[in-house]
Amino acid sequence: MAPPTKIRLASRAYDGVLPILRGQMQIPGFEFDITETEDVPGMFAGMYKGLYDVSEMSLGELISYTSRGKAEFVAIPVFPSRMFRHGFIFCRKDSGITLPAQLSGRRIGFLRWVQTAAIWMRGMLVDEYGVSAKDSEWYVASMHHWDDHDPGATVVPRDGSAIRMIENRGKNTSERACFALFDGQVDALGVTESQLPTLLANPNVKRLFENPREVEASYFRSCKILPIMHVLAVQKPLIDRHPELPAQLFRLYSDAKRWAQRWRQAIPSLVEAWPNHYLDDEREIFHSDPWAYGLEANRHVLEKFFAYCHDQGISGRAIAIEEIFHPSTLKLSE
Repeated sequence: MAPPTKIRLASRAYDGVLPILRGQMQIPGFEFDITETEDVPGMFAGMYKGLYDVSEMSLGELISYTSRGKAEFVAIPVFPSRMFRHGFIFCRKDSGITLPAQLSGRRIGFLRWVQTAAIWMRGMLVDEYGVSAKDSEWYVASMHHWDDHDPGATVVPRDGSAIRMIENRGKNTSERACFALFDGQVDALGVTESQLPTLLANPNVKRLFENPREVEASYFRSCKILPIMHVLAVQKPLIDRHPELPAQLFRLYSDAKRWAQRWRQAIPSLVEAWPNHYLDDEREIFHSDPWAYGLEANRHVLEKFFAYCHDQGISGRAIAIEEIFHPSTLKLSE
């Protein structure tokens, strides 16, 4: 009997993938060599450099590199990370900004230009709140998640945006971005969950949306979008050797997600006293599974994001949604 094929898998420890990381769920004939990490940029860079066979990947980076013919990996319509982003935009209290529309023409910073969270935030500010792309000053501390390995192709926004680099103290991208807001180099800053403790502890800054959960619920009711952050990616040479693998991975991750949804409702929490109360609230907002896998179930979300990528120059050319996914997965659904 042939030994199982080893797959180097990198992932964060989401509840929806725990059965895979623990070895409870597997694919016959394959064995996972698991790297569990919270270093998201490092994980993306590792996939880009070929250190992993399967990994979650920034949706924005995937589109950027696929559209330029530089991606050696392809996606499966499994989305391990989705998150609303209204609550991740901060502004200086002395800026006089009380409404998102007042950001138009101001200095707005982000960690990276080719970063899925930042793409969503910039797109929403322009699309939902009338912020002018060409009249505002857009700042970033870095362009890609792996600038030290490959600076990538030149990004030329199509919406008139001009990209400026943050230049200040700080030993890494995160610190440079936060210090830019604290020092007044930018009036507002869009971040990820890693920077929240630093920003919330600073008395001179505040959230742009004081009630983000209410705003995000209203946003979902309006457009039915829970923004996709990461997508599952697989190295192309591995698929060439095992063409059955994309569909098998889709089913594996779908099974793991359903396990997590049952587990989340059945097991008491060490974080929330009334966890199912919040789940009841969310059911009233979503009415269906907002975490659905599959291309068609998420086409409206992807269409919006692809439009943002085109406007912001993330995509090097006009690119169809189907191009980033392996052909064998296009019609898969849960």
